[in-house]
Amino acid sequence: MDRYVICGGERLSGQVKISGAKNAVLPILAGTLMTKNAVLKNVPNLSDVAYTVEILENLGMNITRENDKMNIINSGIVNTVLPTELCSKMRSSILFMGGMLASAGEVTIPYPGGCSLGNRPIDIHLKAVEKMGVEIAESSNGIYCKVRSLQGTKIKLPFPSVGATENIMLAGVLAKGETTISNCAIEPEIVDLAKFLNSIGAKISGAGTDTIVIKGVNELGGCCHRVIPDRIEAGTFMIAVAGAGGNVKIQDVIPEQLRPVISKLKEADVEVKEDENSVTVCSDGFIANTDIKTMPYPGFPTDMQAQFMGLMCGGLGTGIINETVFENRFMQVPEFIKMGADITIEGRCAVVKGVEKMKGAKVRATDLRAGAGLVITGLRAEGVTEITDIHYIDRGYENFDGKLRGIGADIIRINEQAVQ
Repeated sequence: MDRYVICGGERLSGQVKISGAKNAVLPILAGTLMTKNAVLKNVPNLSDVAYTVEILENLGMNITRENDKMNIINSGIVNTVLPTELCSKMRSSILFMGGMLASAGEVTIPYPGGCSLGNRPIDIHLKAVEKMGVEIAESSNGIYCKVRSLQGTKIKLPFPSVGATENIMLAGVLAKGETTISNCAIEPEIVDLAKFLNSIGAKISGAGTDTIVIKGVNELGGCCHRVIPDRIEAGTFMIAVAGAGGNVKIQDVIPEQLRPVISKLKEADVEVKEDENSVTVCSDGFIANTDIKTMPYPGFPTDMQAQFMGLMCGGLGTGIINETVFENRFMQVPEFIKMGADITIEGRCAVVKGVEKMKGAKVRATDLRAGAGLVITGLRAEGVTEITDIHYIDRGYENFDGKLRGIGADIIRINEQAVQ
């Protein structure tokens, strides 16, 4: 099992380029099940992407990759049972439901895996596709779904679930008639999926608002699509610079999508300058703690909560983090406490009292974003920090340690098998 070793205290400077968005490319890859061929650009090199490609190949897709460009040829679906081992590694495997139902008419999906962030029910997905004419049977091995007649309908989500919105979009593009999704997610990744689907011949309007309308078509073609930059990766680097101190230009971003993070960093007395496709963060490493409340977009992202907590551990004063999206997203707290943090959990709130100095320690990543938060804390801590279970971090950050070294961080990745 690989681990990171970080020597804290180095200021960061220079430029860093942000990769394509994990949360955008995964549903787009699921959408390629309905294409004849597709070329995707700005595809990040992540373990979740690799697992998704393996699943697609298992279903009969032909996929080649060169750097960040991926060529996908669909010669026909040859299998409708998703591989259990691969699906157990990633939550987003549920996104194959919509694409498979539209393209093959049936699918068997093992219960999805991924990070353990608490209750993330898939009932909302199942009820939606049932309303569109899908029969569902559940067992201990997974979920079998079969289309009776895929029909457009009106679906009002009980909450703006990103995954459910994406699954309904994927199923709706080839459904008969019109599908309307109300109270849907409005994240930038939803907009990017709609752009991809429209480029292959779908008729989707309203993406980015709380109501999406999909007019079903008979067939879809091919396209070339560039994936949007990863706003969570960008925010992670912004917070890393704020905590470690320094001056870094973060390139290939869409500043408007970073507005909640920019706003909170400015509240914390961090200087952030915006350009057309970049942001520059300048910090002396001393930040004033503030309060955050995670919310669906355009609120503060739950995927940035652990990173901001890591920043606040060494801040000035007390800040309160209110986690409203996932009930089990404070698993990083015991690891932060090993490094000297003063954090108290009160239900869905974490009270963070900044300490003068964080200290390096041996800690473990408990999930993807918690791992990134530990890296941020290690960059500013005194001494050496070792982070294990970094396979979680590989799910969402491309060449994380390499990019950090490129701006001055003292971080190395140690392969345990190579050591042995």
